[in-house]
Amino acid sequence: MKRERLPKGSMDVLGLLETKGALTQKEIIESLKQTKPRAVRYTVRQLLDRAILVNRANFEDMRSSLIGINPEMEIMLKDLINRQRLEHIVSV
Repeated sequence: MKRERLPKGSMDVLGLLETKGALTQKEIIESLKQTKPRAVRYTVRQLLDRAILVNRANFEDMRSSLIGINPEMEIMLKDLINRQRLEHIVSV
């Protein structure tokens, strides 16, 4: 069975959305200044395709949508984020 991998910046995007809540794609890009905008857009698209993230209407500005963590995936993602942080600490 082939294991699917998430894009490199997935943990950064998920960690940001976990702490700040739903954001527009522009806000995500601005918050992750060290990452290239193209890479952030690709990561967000991949996470949306896998239903890890969801789009919601942005009632403050209907030209954009808010991107947030899928509530159905939230518990699983918290475990994944914690595991990734532990792996990173152990590897350092």
